[in-house]
Amino acid sequence: MSLLLLLGGILSSLGTAAELVDRIIAYVNDDIITLSELNERTNALVAARRQNPFLREQELSLEEMRHSMLNRLIDERLASQEISRLHISVSEEEVDGAIARIMQENRLTQETLEAELRKQEQTITDLRQQIKEGLEQRKLVSREVQSKTVITDEIVEAYYQSNMNDFQEKERWRLQDIYLPYYPDDTPEDRARLRNLAQQILERVRAGVDFGLLAKNYSQGPGAEAGGDMGYFARGELEPVLEAAVENLKAGEVSPDIETTRGIHIIKVTEVDRAPPKALDEVRESIRNLLYKREVEFRYREWLSSLRERSYVKIVDETGSQIQRR
Repeated sequence: MSLLLLLGGILSSLGTAAELVDRIIAYVNDDIITLSELNERTNALVAARRQNPFLREQELSLEEMRHSMLNRLIDERLASQEISRLHISVSEEEVDGAIARIMQENRLTQETLEAELRKQEQTITDLRQQIKEGLEQRKLVSREVQSKTVITDEIVEAYYQSNMNDFQEKERWRLQDIYLPYYPDDTPEDRARLRNLAQQILERVRAGVDFGLLAKNYSQGPGAEAGGDMGYFARGELEPVLEAAVENLKAGEVSPDIETTRGIHIIKVTEVDRAPPKALDEVRESIRNLLYKREVEFRYREWLSSLRERSYVKIVDETGSQIQRR
């Protein structure tokens, strides 16, 4: 696995070294963003999406990626300017500590770290600079957002009550099944006789005949010799049409005959295991952490938006003409 993936995006690709005539495409207060910088970062984004199976299936045009990356670069410039204005700094010792954690978590030695960096056409100096910028960004977020974000017990409890199903242990059913299969060479008449047989079996079940005995006599599915016992099934483990037929049944109740593309089932629920949801105290801190992260992300986006509104931002197209100004 490349170091780019191991570091979780800390490193960014240096892009291609193609010769380009550079130009300014955005002004951010007293700073600028160049065309070559946008191309470099967009190329890295395209390469990363191709390597990520969760992202490469998403349709996103090059124009959309360039637009997204330009906005990201503007946000980075604004954040960097705030870091300088607020005199936020990161010591060499803090950078050393971050590198040590990366090496420990990914089982890297100094030699293997440097080898992976060379594959990315980077050096330790490049890595240290990127880590320094990341730590400065973290301190900025902590100062401007995290320190002002509190998730109270009342908020946690309201989330718990509104999302109780998320904390429910999986419901399970123990089932017995009488299975009458269809065969590829069955005629319509054969299938009609099988449906009639299923109705007769169901009538006998409802009349009180032992389900297990009927399964031994008629079922051609797994567990027939054991009275049709199929064991336990949790939600999502049964074929949807079967789950829909049994999910509201109580222990001892029997489904109607269920026709699928492969045959007919008659199912008895012998046990229902409905564990109570986890207690609030068991999940309180995980809920708090989840809501805290969401709130920090939301407030940081709002803070950046407010910062952009207070700043001079001018975007120009590749011909140099202005297309947006704030």
